Amino acid sequence: MRGIEAALKILTENQNGAIFASEALRKLADREKMKAPDITLASSLIYIVMRKRELWEKISDDYLRAKESLPPEVYISVITGAGGILELRRFSEGVLINGIVEYLKSDNELAKYAGLVNAVLHKIKETAADKPEKFKKSPTLEGRALWAGIPSWSLPVWLKTWSRQELNDLFSFMDLPSYASLRVKPGEFDNLMQLLSSQGIKAVKSDISDAIHLNESILPRKLPGFSEGLCTVQSEGSIIAASLVKKYYSGTGLILDMCSGRGIKAGQVLQDLPDSQIECWELSGNKSNSAVNELTRLGVNQRAIMKTGDALSLEPDKMPSFVILDSPCSCSGTWNRKPESKWRMDWKKLDNFASMQKKLLNRAVNLCEPGGHVLYITCSLLKTENENIIADVLTNNPDCMEIRTNLRGHSFRKGKPYGLYILPSSAWLDGFYCALILKR
Repeated sequence: MRGIEAALKILTENQNGAIFASEALRKLADREKMKAPDITLASSLIYIVMRKRELWEKISDDYLRAKESLPPEVYISVITGAGGILELRRFSEGVLINGIVEYLKSDNELAKYAGLVNAVLHKIKETAADKPEKFKKSPTLEGRALWAGIPSWSLPVWLKTWSRQELNDLFSFMDLPSYASLRVKPGEFDNLMQLLSSQGIKAVKSDISDAIHLNESILPRKLPGFSEGLCTVQSEGSIIAASLVKKYYSGTGLILDMCSGRGIKAGQVLQDLPDSQIECWELSGNKSNSAVNELTRLGVNQRAIMKTGDALSLEPDKMPSFVILDSPCSCSGTWNRKPESKWRMDWKKLDNFASMQKKLLNRAVNLCEPGGHVLYITCSLLKTENENIIADVLTNNPDCMEIRTNLRGHSFRKGKPYGLYILPSSAWLDGFYCALILKR
């Protein structure tokens, strides 16, 4: 299967949120035995459309008279073509248009729309080249939000968290590429750098953490030293947030990771603290199994207890002295790297997240032993999931207080008034929020 056809099929199926595009592409590529260049083209088109879907819709709608009458496959073909024409680098616009038209012609029901789509895409190619830049420089925040790929429904909640000038900065970050950063096993930095160099992989040390920056995205299994546990592909924002455990852990007592996911942060904690023990809770059985595999790869699984179930009802083997709550959230800080998630969100889901976050954090402080710490983490940049949650829990738990973290620099911003934001200000940083609570 060719890359253009694969992208259009997956984007059409993804409209109702029933599938995850990245997973669907992997399955399709395996089933159809797609060649590497076609996989790359398909993933690029999917990413471009997902990243700024409303912008491509806005531009395309200027060239369509009755989009409501078009079958979904046809409208997806138009906005995919628009995004590809206006943003895809190093690929012939004519080849892209012809590929989309041929895709429509191959279906008896869609073939009658091939001429329309061909005409619209050629018109976009000829007259719309400067339109993304106009939205970027728009005098309105709404226009700049479209360019940045911020869903229109969410702009009011962004305005409740950030000033307009701060939002301008955040929107500019949304146009940065997303590259891989590596967490390195303690003591293996020089060894790993030599291994990367021997494979022709360009790497440099970060100036704000112990992470290694690559100038590309990369599959973990292609990394030298990965199978031996020398490195882990992990967003630098995630590395920085989890490093607070090492800084504030007392050195005694159980560490509880309440929502451990695939075990990435748990692995970091166990590598950073070689005498520690961690108990990991995860609702998803698949993610729990992945966490077991991850900790085994790192050689730290002997110090981990894995439990699958609801963090609101599970009980720890003993009272923890440090609790990590990397809470489920809107993932708004990772929308640039993983744009699909933002189109699955709406106001109702955001409210549901906030309700769950309060319950989880209240449970975390209740489980923690006196004198211990709770580290609250989200990959969200929205106050409703961050400062508001901390304020509510501190109000309901007078025996708790916030501990200020001392991370400084242009990539960090103090919350208003609680916690700390890690801004997505580079190709290796996703947006994160973290707040540290002491239970007296």
